[in-house]
Amino acid sequence: MRQTVSASPHITDPKNSTKRIMLDVLIALCPCLVCATVFFGYHVLINLAVCLLFCFGTELLYGLIISKNFTRDGVKKSSVFDLSFAVTAVILTLNLPAVMQVSYWGLNVVGKNGAVAFSFDTVVLCALGSVFAVALVKMLFGGLGRNFANPACTARIFLFIAFGAGGAFNLTSSLFGGLEQTGATWLATRDTVSGAMLLDMFLGNTATAAVGETCAIAVLAGYVYLSVRRVIDPRMPIITVGSLAVFALFFDVLPSGARGVAVLTETAAHVLSGGLLFGAVFMATDYSTSPNTLVGNIVFAVGIGLITALIRAFGNFPEGFSFALLIMNLVVPLLDKYIIPKPFGYVKKKREKPHKTKRANTLQVGDKAVGND
Repeated sequence: MRQTVSASPHITDPKNSTKRIMLDVLIALCPCLVCATVFFGYHVLINLAVCLLFCFGTELLYGLIISKNFTRDGVKKSSVFDLSFAVTAVILTLNLPAVMQVSYWGLNVVGKNGAVAFSFDTVVLCALGSVFAVALVKMLFGGLGRNFANPACTARIFLFIAFGAGGAFNLTSSLFGGLEQTGATWLATRDTVSGAMLLDMFLGNTATAAVGETCAIAVLAGYVYLSVRRVIDPRMPIITVGSLAVFALFFDVLPSGARGVAVLTETAAHVLSGGLLFGAVFMATDYSTSPNTLVGNIVFAVGIGLITALIRAFGNFPEGFSFALLIMNLVVPLLDKYIIPKPFGYVKKKREKPHKTKRANTLQVGDKAVGND
């Protein structure tokens, strides 16, 4: 009896299931989520609840509509149980400010001290971003593994372009300055960098446009966990961050006139400020939106660093990682087309050397051939 089987290898490990990988990513995101809550307060937890609810509901409803199976069995077969919706929700939450105030809505409850006690604007924008990420970026293209770009990153760009002019992405300071205050990151001000400033960036005591990128220690903890669990290739975030550092050095730091120690401190500020570290660990390593080969991933990572540095040095936005990641996500199909992976089990054949044979010189004399050797 003839049977058709899938391509090798056929050995599978239940520990590497999609649900297990998503759970590992969620665990790695916990330090960033905890630090964001400590620094920016309960607003982060409200945003998280809204994003989880709308990501879950959008993916479940979309799947039921496509399958036309509005039964309990249809719910059980839904893709929401692989936890990928939760990863999208948490990353989106950490990619947004704690409080987003849109000037033409103004749906906020202000406390006695003048600080925002509850922001309906933020709830609405978190809901819109969640629906956009899951419905238009993920499910519309076939679901997990078929999306062309990182859903959370694309949703952040959508909200920034659509509502940034209304003040939704005004920078908020950390717990040490109070949520009622706003500030600008080093990328916007380009103040003289000191050791104390770098320490604040590392610990999280600094203004930021997204709550998840404020504490470098939390991001590094997640990076170590994912690397030990072999969920990500630990080389890719290093290449991404290193590429940004090199390009920022030549495109921005040196042309600005920095010399001596200032060269190192300003380059370090480029690395620690903005969403580079968070994005390099949790978004650039996404399986679905990154190349299939090592060489392709290296080109992908270097491209992110290059475009981010170009935007920071010559663009109108102080931070450019999200745009750089989206652009390189769109380049991934081209990289996979021209950088072909080696087939499983392929062994390159050794080139055989031609055998040399000794040929005697002969002289024809009559009917006999007489050699001269």
